[in-house]
Amino acid sequence: MNGGNESSGADRAGGPVATSVPIGWQRCVREGAVLYISPSGTELSSLEQTRSYLLSDGTCKCGLECPLNVPKVFNFDPLAPVTPGGAGVGPASEEDMTKLCNHRRKAVAMATLYRSMETTCSHSSPGE
Repeated sequence: MNGGNESSGADRAGGPVATSVPIGWQRCVREGAVLYISPSGTELSSLEQTRSYLLSDGTCKCGLECPLNVPKVFNFDPLAPVTPGGAGVGPASEEDMTKLCNHRRKAVAMATLYRSMETTCSHSSPGE
């Protein structure tokens, strides 16, 4: 995990940087503070707490890019706009599959397989 600039959170024009929430994670603003909720339900309220959580044994990092730049992925500015998506979503996701952990690549591959099977099954006639 790369450290990066922790005070980052504003673009060059001075406004908050837009952020997207990784798949499986939630981002909410409570009482003016940002909380990220991990796929396991752990609430994280700062970059340091997020780093500590991600470095702990047994935490799932699925849905997060590899290598992970914590300040780039987790934006604790409550004014930052949230854009749809996250790692593994949208047309660029197939180009960035190498940035995802093996678990996430396998999940995306299985989802693609199931989707193709559903499409094939729904288009076949009962006699086939």
